[in-house]
Amino acid sequence: MNCTVVAAGVEERQPLFVRLMPLVASMLKRHFRPHYKQLDFEAMPDHMMRDLGFLDGNDPRYEDERWR
Repeated sequence: MNCTVVAAGVEERQPLFVRLMPLVASMLKRHFRPHYKQLDFEAMPDHMMRDLGFLDGNDPRYEDERWR
């Protein structure tokens, strides 16, 4: 007859800072991610759309360096 001893697995707890690292990392990642804003063409004034070349079909206007 065999006697097998089943030892209860005692789970070692990790230190608090090791358990909180993924949470802190996800919060920092969410805070520092780039925030991209989309252009709202309907809300943009006509003079800006004209300067960017959307109304007249031309390229955007660039200010000449000689006029500065």
